[in-house]
Amino acid sequence: MDMRKQCLIGIFALLLTLLSGGGFSAYADAEGDRNRIGFTGTLTSSDTYSFDVAYHYRLSEYVGIGGAVGRWANYYDEGRASGPHWSVDDDDNRPSNYYLRPSVVLKTPGLRYRAATWSLYGEPGVMLNVPYQRVCIALTEHWPHTDYTYVSTSRGQWFAVELRAGLNVDIELCSISFGYLLSNLDIYSQYRQLSYNGVSFRDAYPVRGRMQGAFLSVAFNF
Repeated sequence: MDMRKQCLIGIFALLLTLLSGGGFSAYADAEGDRNRIGFTGTLTSSDTYSFDVAYHYRLSEYVGIGGAVGRWANYYDEGRASGPHWSVDDDDNRPSNYYLRPSVVLKTPGLRYRAATWSLYGEPGVMLNVPYQRVCIALTEHWPHTDYTYVSTSRGQWFAVELRAGLNVDIELCSISFGYLLSNLDIYSQYRQLSYNGVSFRDAYPVRGRMQGAFLSVAFNF
């Protein structure tokens, strides 16, 4: 089963759960806390981490729409493009990008235990990366003196589908969500479009067509 089908199945399952629990009924929160600001960090199987800041407008107690801005980065070298007397500079060999992530926050009706209310949590969204990548090339023909030049591309994957699903706990106006992340972002896609001095970067970096990981989010409702 491909990534898009898995994401769609997850979204439909969450929607059905909400519908069966009355998730789209009128918002009955007496305090009217319709605004949600959240801070999320992730770690993934593609050796990346990310951090974003999100805002969602709560249409009901269980549904919010909005988005986030953030940055992801790779922390482990898994290849390097190089040729005679040149190679990708160390600082640029690990891809990173900034992104905009429109998404929908979904929660099921909760189970209250003491001061906390526990519920299932889902956040399907799309990641819109900056569709441009520039990489520094270190030229070592006259070593130990090193010159530098740059190559860039506007090709490669910049759009990815992402699903976050797990548990949510509400404590007064604070929400903590954590769980599993699934995405089809290939972090080396833009790098594989680059070339220098007739040498393509395509074989230097692996294909990462599927990304899994974990997320942790802290949000405030007001």
